[in-house]
Amino acid sequence: MEGRILRAPDAGRLREEAARAEAEGCDAVFVWGGSLGDPVVLAAGLAPTVPRVLLGACLALTPEGRHPAMLARELTALDLVCGGRSVLCLTPPFGQELGEAIALCRALWRDGEATSEGPCFPVRAAVNRPGPAGEGSPLVALDLTGGEELPASVGAAADYLLRPTDEAAVCVLERP
Repeated sequence: MEGRILRAPDAGRLREEAARAEAEGCDAVFVWGGSLGDPVVLAAGLAPTVPRVLLGACLALTPEGRHPAMLARELTALDLVCGGRSVLCLTPPFGQELGEAIALCRALWRDGEATSEGPCFPVRAAVNRPGPAGEGSPLVALDLTGGEELPASVGAAADYLLRPTDEAAVCVLERP
């Protein structure tokens, strides 16, 4: 599968890049945060523009970033908006918290509630209702396009690994 990492100076160009990627046969588009705003919101805004591709929001697990319980809720909203095509794309740095974060998100998507003692992301009675649009969604991808090494303990927890190609904005989605 092929994906595109979209980077545009404004929302209009972001929509154009997404539409071009879909027209050229890409299977997924991925949006980063930055000056245009939140990647989950931007991905949701692309849903009507690209009705046939997976929509990925790229986020890092950082101390100042979102708690995975919030990520699970936000990706559920994206999944509902796009009809089951959402992808949580986690970006480096990858540390010990990665497996815990993925497990917490998956529990909330699957069961609608979760409790975790941590150690990185403790949460009591997190709730995620309504659930995602489709069984098995949202998907989880790990961005390895910068040549990062994947911690062996979490590779199987992801649905896809994003691998680099010779073209900077193009990536390959492979199963772990």
